Amino acid sequence: MSDGSASDGSASKGSSLIVLMVEDSVDDVVAVRRWLNKSEDRYELHVVDTIAAAKQSLARRRPHLVLLDLHLPDISGIATLEAILPVASGIPIVVFSGLADRSMAILAVRSGAEDFVLKDEVTSPEHLTRPMCLALERSRRRAAEHSLVAVENQMELAHRIQQMLLPDPTKSFEYLQWCGRCVPAERAGGDFYDLMDLPDGRLGFVIADVSGHGLVPAMIMMETRAILRAMAMMCDDPGTILTNANKILCRDVQLRYFVTLFLGFISADRKDINFASAGHPGYLFGAGEPSVTLASNSPPLGIVDSLIYESQWCKGALQKRTLLLFTDGLLNCVSENAEEQSFEFVVALARENAKSSIETIINSLFNGIEKSVAAERDDCTALLIRCSATP
Repeated sequence: MSDGSASDGSASKGSSLIVLMVEDSVDDVVAVRRWLNKSEDRYELHVVDTIAAAKQSLARRRPHLVLLDLHLPDISGIATLEAILPVASGIPIVVFSGLADRSMAILAVRSGAEDFVLKDEVTSPEHLTRPMCLALERSRRRAAEHSLVAVENQMELAHRIQQMLLPDPTKSFEYLQWCGRCVPAERAGGDFYDLMDLPDGRLGFVIADVSGHGLVPAMIMMETRAILRAMAMMCDDPGTILTNANKILCRDVQLRYFVTLFLGFISADRKDINFASAGHPGYLFGAGEPSVTLASNSPPLGIVDSLIYESQWCKGALQKRTLLLFTDGLLNCVSENAEEQSFEFVVALARENAKSSIETIINSLFNGIEKSVAAERDDCTALLIRCSATP
């Protein structure tokens, strides 16, 4: 038989199923070996005759299943199972017992064994292998369920942390109105927006979209936010900030993910915007005013570490206009018509409500999100900023 081992508790297709048999009866070992040899599946049987030897064997190599007799030279009864359970954590145990011990075998199942086989009732390979296979399947399903619960718990924790990192919706900034919304496709996502009230009176703002959605993009999102906040306190040039942030992200994500991002600073007098873009545009719109696109040809962060991102100025940006930033996940939510799912359509929709409050505008953009299926859409984020007065 094969000597292949499996440390993850599952046998690959075509490989042997490793069984540790804890049994002191030579006749029973011979019988089990004979039945397993007649089975269509491949088994690698290892035999020990005491619980002490079983513990040593489990420490050296994890089998796929333990076939356990309840009466051994060094221990007997239900205590046999209780002695091996802590050492065989995660490995299914099938009790191999005589007819006289049926009630004890049932008790063993209630105490943690996956199943039991009565020795005197095994008259074909299936009588032995079928309970073993079912025990393995139940154990695998339970492990998968536990893994799923763990992932869901991680996603829920990431979601709560992300929501805590978003700006407080009641936060006010002098001479400015703002409204933001972030709706991830899953519990956690790669989109975010942020506002930073800087000591010199400027307001920093950012919107970003990490490729993909889920737990890993959510972690990259948190890292990106932390990098930008730290650098914004030491540098007033958005291009320099993105250049340095890009070097860090290139090292960390190693081409597995990228981040489209728009970073800007609104001047203390609330008139001008100094910005840098990494594959992410911004828009200025107003009633009776032509729309203005704020963009650059620079690619997203996390792709080429030697890039230099340039800063740009937009003078008088917020005079009679509102700043709109959004991620591309919003395109599928603004209209069911595929031809209308464009950046221009989103801007036109916002412009139709230019005279309305920014809360009304953002509601119009997210109006169709409930109709879309989360599994079929991306994270959706938008940020609106409007000058309410000038100093």
